[in-house]
Amino acid sequence: MLHIKENRTFEHPKQPFRSAYAFKFIMLYMKRMHLIALALAFGLCLSATAQKKKITTAAVTSRPALSAEQLIHNYRFNEAAHLLQKEIETARRSARSTIRLEQDLKRANMGFDMLRGTERVTFIDSIKVARTQVLNHLRLSSGAGRIINTSDVANQFKTPLTQPGQTAYINEMADRIILSADDSTHTPKLHVAYRQGDNWSTPTPLQGLGGSIESQDFPFMMPDGVTLYYAAQGEESLGGYDLFVTRYNADTKQFLKAENLGMPFNSPANDYMLAIDEQNQLGWLVTDRNQPADTVCIYVFIPNSTRDVYDVSNSTKQQMLNAARLHSIADTQTDVEAVASARQRLAAVIHQSGQQGTTRHRRYVINDNTVYTQLNQFKSDAARRIADQADQVADQISALQQEQTRLLRQRSTQHSPLSQTNERLQQIKQQLLQLQQEYHTLCKNMRKAEK
Repeated sequence: MLHIKENRTFEHPKQPFRSAYAFKFIMLYMKRMHLIALALAFGLCLSATAQKKKITTAAVTSRPALSAEQLIHNYRFNEAAHLLQKEIETARRSARSTIRLEQDLKRANMGFDMLRGTERVTFIDSIKVARTQVLNHLRLSSGAGRIINTSDVANQFKTPLTQPGQTAYINEMADRIILSADDSTHTPKLHVAYRQGDNWSTPTPLQGLGGSIESQDFPFMMPDGVTLYYAAQGEESLGGYDLFVTRYNADTKQFLKAENLGMPFNSPANDYMLAIDEQNQLGWLVTDRNQPADTVCIYVFIPNSTRDVYDVSNSTKQQMLNAARLHSIADTQTDVEAVASARQRLAAVIHQSGQQGTTRHRRYVINDNTVYTQLNQFKSDAARRIADQADQVADQISALQQEQTRLLRQRSTQHSPLSQTNERLQQIKQQLLQLQQEYHTLCKNMRKAEK
C-alpha cells in the first residue's frame, strides 16, 4: 500500500508537465497554421495582382497601333516620323524597297515644320456644302473676277481641251482665263488663254511655277494680275491637294517657284481652293478636312496684310495644334471689333449677290449675338442715322457692281474692247474701292454708337 502510495506521489508532478507541453505544442501549431494562412493569402493577393497586371498588359498590347498615315492625319508628325524610320530600317534589312516609306517620312517631317509655322488667321464663318455646290456659295465682288466650272467654257476654245480641270478663273476684264488641262506629258497643269472675239485662244502652259507637282487645278488670281493661288498635289504636298502661291515676274515673263501656304490653309486632307476678295477684305477657303465623302467645308476668313505666325515659345502646343487643325474658329476670333466688321461685310456681300433686282433685305451686325433687320430696332438715334447712311452707300455699291457686270459682259461679246468701256470700268473700280472703305467705316461707327 505504501509502495503504491509512493508511486502515485511520484506520478503526480508529471501530470502538469504534460499539460504545459501540449499547450505549447498547440500554440506552436496554431502559430504555424496562422503563418501558413497569411502566406497563402499573400500568395493569392500576389497572384491576383499579377493576373490583373497580365490582363491590363494584354489589353494594352491588344489595342491596335496607329499606322504612320493615321498618325499624320492626327497631326502626330513626330510619332509618324519615328515609326517610319523604324519601318525603313526593317525594310532595308529585308532588302525591300523603301521609296514609299521615305516619301511618307518626308511628309511627316514636312507636317512638323508646317505645324511650327502655323499662321494666325481669324476665321469668321464656315459652311458645309456638297462639292458640286461650292461655286454657288462663293460670294466674290465683281472686282475679284469669276470662278467657274471649266465645263461651262470647254467648247469655247479654238483648240479642244485635253482633260480639262474642274474650275477656271476669269479676270475682272473678262479677257483672260486660267484653267487646268493636260500638258504634253499628260499631266494636269495650269494653262492661260485670252479672249478672241466670242472664243478663247489656244491655252498655253504657264511658265515657271517649278517644283515636283503631279497635278494643278483650282486657280485664283488676284486683281493685281501678279499673285496666283492654286491647288496641287505631288511631293511638295502634305495631303492630297495642297494650296500654293506664286507671283509673276514681268522681267523673266514667267511665274516664280510656287510656295506651299502652310497651315492652317493646308492639312493632311484635300485643300482645294483659296480666293481673296480685296474689295470686301474677305478670304474663302475650301477644304474637305474632317468631312464625309463628296462634302467640303467653306471657311470665310480675314486676310492678313502680312504673315503672322504663332510664337512657339509663347503658345502652348495644344493652342498651335488647334489653330492648325481649325479645331474651333471661335478660338481664332481674338479681335472682337475686326470680327464684327468682317461679318457685316460678309452679310452685305451675301445680300448684294442675292438681290438681283428684288427688294433688299437689310442686316445690321451689332455683335456676335445681336443682328438687326430693321432701322426701328436701333436703340440709339445716332446709330440709326449712321445705319441709314451705310444703307445708302451699300445701294451705291450694288448699283456700280451691276453696271460693272453689264459692261464686262458687253465687252466680252465685242471683237475689240472699246476704250470708253475700259475707261468707265476703271472709274467704277476706283469708285468701288472708295465706297467700300466708306461703308466699312460707317458700320464701325454704327456699332460704337449702338453700344
